[in-house]
Amino acid sequence: MEPLEIRILLKRARVTILSLSEKLGVTDSMIHQVIDGQRHTEYVRQAIAKATGKPVEKLWPQTNNKKKAA
Repeated sequence: MEPLEIRILLKRARVTILSLSEKLGVTDSMIHQVIDGQRHTEYVRQAIAKATGKPVEKLWPQTNNKKKAA
């Protein structure tokens, strides 16, 4: 899924990047980097998936395919 699509899902769920970062104790920059695929922090991905109601595999399918191929 594209980063913009993930951001739209968060907005529809009424979850802000700032509120998510505060809840997880990380910077909002880190949340942006995970959404953009620049970082692969699993607990942040899980939190985003939970907030959007979508599985991690649906949000970042390209990363999961790389892991399975390795």
